[in-house]
Amino acid sequence: MFRNYVKIAWRNLRKNRLYSAINIGGLAIGMAVSFMLLIYVYNEFGFDKFNANADRLYKVMRNQPSNGEIITGDATPIPLAPAMTKDFPEIEKTARTMWPYDRLVNYKDKGLKINTLAADASILDMFSFDFVYGSKQTALTDISSIVLTESGAKAIFGDGNPVGRVIKLDNKYPLKVSAVIKDNPTNSTFNFKALISWEQITAEQSWLKTSGWGNYSFLTYVMLKPGVVVDNLNKKIKNTIARYNPENKENTLFLYSFTKYHLYSTFKNGVNVGGRINSVELFLFLAIGILLTACINFMNLSTARSERRAREVGVRKAIGAARFSLVLQFMSESLLMAFVSFFFSLLVIWVLLPVFSNFIHIKLLVPYANVYAWLAAIGVTAFTGLVAGSYPALFLSSFIPVKVLKGQVVKVNSTVTPRKLLVILQFSFATLLILSSIFIYKQINYIKNKPIGYDRFGLVDMADEGSMDKRFEDFRRDAMSAGAITDGALTSMSIVNNGSSSWGIKWPGQLPGEDKIPIDQMAVTYHFINTYDVKLVEGRDFSTAYPSDSSAIILNQAAVKLMRFKHPLGQVVKYQGKDCKVVGVIENFTWGSPYEPVKPAIVGFIKDWTGNISLRLNPEKPVTASLAIIQSIYKKYNPEYPFEYKFTDEKYNDKFNNERLLGNMSICFTCLAIVISCLGLFGLASFSAEQRKKEIGIRKVLGATIGTVWLNLSQEFVILVGISFVVGSAATLFLINGWMSQFTYHTSISLWVFVVTLLLSLVICLLTVSWQAIKAALSNPVHSLRSE
Repeated sequence: MFRNYVKIAWRNLRKNRLYSAINIGGLAIGMAVSFMLLIYVYNEFGFDKFNANADRLYKVMRNQPSNGEIITGDATPIPLAPAMTKDFPEIEKTARTMWPYDRLVNYKDKGLKINTLAADASILDMFSFDFVYGSKQTALTDISSIVLTESGAKAIFGDGNPVGRVIKLDNKYPLKVSAVIKDNPTNSTFNFKALISWEQITAEQSWLKTSGWGNYSFLTYVMLKPGVVVDNLNKKIKNTIARYNPENKENTLFLYSFTKYHLYSTFKNGVNVGGRINSVELFLFLAIGILLTACINFMNLSTARSERRAREVGVRKAIGAARFSLVLQFMSESLLMAFVSFFFSLLVIWVLLPVFSNFIHIKLLVPYANVYAWLAAIGVTAFTGLVAGSYPALFLSSFIPVKVLKGQVVKVNSTVTPRKLLVILQFSFATLLILSSIFIYKQINYIKNKPIGYDRFGLVDMADEGSMDKRFEDFRRDAMSAGAITDGALTSMSIVNNGSSSWGIKWPGQLPGEDKIPIDQMAVTYHFINTYDVKLVEGRDFSTAYPSDSSAIILNQAAVKLMRFKHPLGQVVKYQGKDCKVVGVIENFTWGSPYEPVKPAIVGFIKDWTGNISLRLNPEKPVTASLAIIQSIYKKYNPEYPFEYKFTDEKYNDKFNNERLLGNMSICFTCLAIVISCLGLFGLASFSAEQRKKEIGIRKVLGATIGTVWLNLSQEFVILVGISFVVGSAATLFLINGWMSQFTYHTSISLWVFVVTLLLSLVICLLTVSWQAIKAALSNPVHSLRSE
């Protein structure tokens, strides 16, 4: 019997090639896009979970009261890890790391920069690393050892076993390759190319040996012993800092699941409020919505051809076929089409997944070897087939033999209503996506065009490395003389990235507890204001004409307001352990998140902290020409290091990556949802035209024009789109209000967005429906009225 069902289904597919192609194609595209989104969601939910000890790994987090709020961060001091190992027997291992950064690796006459992480050797025991050469037990026992990933080793040495070979780090420190490990999966926190020991970085930077409890610049990870209840341990470790550093007793600690941090890393007042999970859930919603849209399209196109199969159903029922057998037959056809669509969706995924990966800047892989993934895909396909075929099967099997054999299928009103509801659902989803995409880009443009307090265009950032720190002034002078730049400055970091703050700062008239408020800080030398074109409110920049500037600071307006200085110039502020004089006040500039209010900031003259070079390009010279000059001068002063730079405005735009990704994906899936919805609308128009062909014939006989018939057939769909717009707009208002509430600064919800969306929806609707409406209007009434 099942074989017969398959034969009948195949014959119907061949007989109605156009509709079969549209049906299978629409379902295949919907399934492919949904599966790609689900692969992305799978990748995000599996972040860091490949580690064998994943359920016992935790990151040490810190809560710090600040000006009536609680700030949560993951930066910890160096002595914390050994103290926790000593004080809490529940902890099996701890590991300290610095934030990885690119470092120069020299081998023979070859030099390149690779991302390098410094960490305790225990990190190899805590996290899962797959060793290709060498062993975990001896990989970091020697201070002069370096562990490379496969890609890092290949970049330096090419193919082969590099263990035992010696490289130079930063052209200074000879290190022997002790092991090679496989590159971690892309959904891993650790994606370094080289790993060195904590002892090695301490030997390089001697200040780390004396770094105490007040320097919060490092990460600490712990692995608990089996069976330890983390909530109980959190109560014990909470006041660890207070015990060792009473001056910062307000800082409290807690352990946070290592595998949860990627998705749930946003805290407000010490409480987790989500994070990346919000975007992942949105993409999961998109995947489900697009799949349902494809299913609705399948239902509409299937029932649109109902009259062609009405007599078949009537004959089968007349000779004794039960309704259940008919339902089973139509469901079998639906499942067959679903699995054919699944096959084609795999081809679409194979072609488009690399494009999608590049689009979202995440390398996604189909989990071919995962049996559960295949079972899930097959399950989703079967579910899709059952859902998509349920309504057509029940609808077609409900025909009454006597009526259908007389040519009377069923009343139009009783059949169109559920189909109208499906189309309304489709277009409501499409309306939601259209409106959301517009508002997301409106928000991005609003923030991007908001004044940030400095001129980010024409600025170039470079790493302060090698001999550049000592020879910067010579480099700057030559670059200015050559006309490549108008100025340049040494800073602790790019003005785009706020990665440092300090507390324990004291000023005249300070209230109790205000010395515990973290204040953003940037270390600079000279030429800061002119290079960045920061607006000077009063005072001056640091200058070689004032030797006392080694103990000088510049405040932004937010810091002046915090310190309540009516006349800030000349005020003495205790900063970094010494009395510093305020020599200038600058306007607030966006340093951290552009979505949040500007925080108080101190710009201090500190030579030893510089790690970034910013150059203001000459606007009167072509950018490529200026960069070529800068490169030649750079090679003169720092020949061992490659010339690498990045435009500051590009780095600033990186702040909007998440929102831009959300907007780009919304636009892509909006277009897809519109296409699939139009196919469903096409199906409904086709069905309606078939049901009303006699009515149209009578109208034409009575003198109705083509325009009148077109208008009569189209107006009901315009009403459907209008209802969909109202439903979609209401849902959008609810969701967008919630999304924008997370930003301090956000765009307005403008009326023109809704008007444009409504007009766009109507145009799409009329273009989709018109082909069927005009085709029906042009038909010869003789054919439709012949049986009368």
